[in-house]
Amino acid sequence: MTPPRPPRGPRPPRPHRPSPAARPGQTFHDGQPGQPSHPGALPPARRIALTVLGRVLPSPKSPGQDVQAALDVALADSTLDPRDRGLATELVYGYLRLCGRLDYILAQFLKNPTAVPLAVRRILGLAAYEILHCAKVPAYASVDWAVSAVRKAGGKGLSGMANAVLRRVAADPGAFEEPGFYRRDRPSEAVYLSRAFSCPEWIVSLWLGACGPDETRQHLAAQAEPAPLGLRVNGARPEAQALFNALAALPGALYAVFPTIAVPTGTDFAAAGLNLPELLASGALSRQSAAAQDVLYRLDLPEWPEPIFDACAGRGGKTLLIAEAGKRVFAADMHAARLAGLPREAARLGLPPIPAFRASATRMALGAPVGTILLDAPCSGLGVLSRRPDAKWRRQPEDLAGLTRLQGAMLEAAYANLAPGGRLVYITCTVNPAENEKAIDRLGSRRHDLILDVEASAVPDPVLGETFYGAVLRKPG
Repeated sequence: MTPPRPPRGPRPPRPHRPSPAARPGQTFHDGQPGQPSHPGALPPARRIALTVLGRVLPSPKSPGQDVQAALDVALADSTLDPRDRGLATELVYGYLRLCGRLDYILAQFLKNPTAVPLAVRRILGLAAYEILHCAKVPAYASVDWAVSAVRKAGGKGLSGMANAVLRRVAADPGAFEEPGFYRRDRPSEAVYLSRAFSCPEWIVSLWLGACGPDETRQHLAAQAEPAPLGLRVNGARPEAQALFNALAALPGALYAVFPTIAVPTGTDFAAAGLNLPELLASGALSRQSAAAQDVLYRLDLPEWPEPIFDACAGRGGKTLLIAEAGKRVFAADMHAARLAGLPREAARLGLPPIPAFRASATRMALGAPVGTILLDAPCSGLGVLSRRPDAKWRRQPEDLAGLTRLQGAMLEAAYANLAPGGRLVYITCTVNPAENEKAIDRLGSRRHDLILDVEASAVPDPVLGETFYGAVLRKPG
């Protein structure tokens, strides 16, 4: 029997707001912090960005690396100017969010796009991103470094082509915001949305079938923009409420429900008398996706019976939030390296040591049944593409079947280890019914005694820009 499901509430739409474009003739601060060490060399931020993108984006020889891991390695040079670090990070994440759209734009100005070497297409795409979305970088500067880089990568003939194409892109940036630009050949709705919002067609088709056109457009608009900066106030500290109030009063604060804060990226904390690095170092504050925090409270965290076992803890973000909320919690993950920083983080936050061990969530070997098992399950990640834009290019549709099998095995293991009267809390960060509602339906069809107490549907969030699904199942007893 499928457990009864609470009603799904509507959410307001989120408009697509592209960043302003640098246009020919406008005057900007150059935005070029680091200069090449010799003529013809790439500026440091662009060199780093192109190197990271080459490692992250999949190819016939590689499935691609995690973007943040690749970026961390590339930014390890301690001599880098902080402004180069910032620009390289912006270029990598921004390009990954929008490279599908940029490729389509560039293809309209190329006679034979597939004949252009991949390295050259990537240089053109990165420069086009700067021209259209980096307001502080003048268009001529983007064209200049890109033409030099193409000359080095492909010769003088290709550099002339690069110069002509990028100047055409810079000539009328507003044209690329018109829907008609992406409908010139009368494509299907899925193809049009894939081009305009820079998202693989298979994901667009999945969402159209599962969510309908309106919600699909909201999800697409969210994944094409950066997610806000999420912060978590340490509720275990006596000064927590005062700090929360100060953060909630920041100009432009997007979301503030204790202990969660969301502010736009680039918020000036110092202007409000707040030293963000010091607050983080002291343990008064932590970085964590606001949507990831929010879903725990939408699932009635204060009501979860103790002890709570976080069976897929990863690096322990949700584990620490639960501990800060005053709950007894212990954690496990199948990758011991992910748990390695948990003792250090608990100490930073002034929390007692949190028991943690390496274990697979499909084979829980608990000494006794527990009050609550949290399954923050491995998933396709389609709800957090704004924060992890590499996933949409690295993930393939054939991955979904394996993920649903893994999630089913984890749910069965959790059920077997749950005490009578206990709660099974299931969370994903995806927009895919097979991994969300249908996963709960499949478990309910086998375990007829389970009762669905709470469900947080995977609907678009116009403020937080990320989508999580969650459900709380109760085992009678």
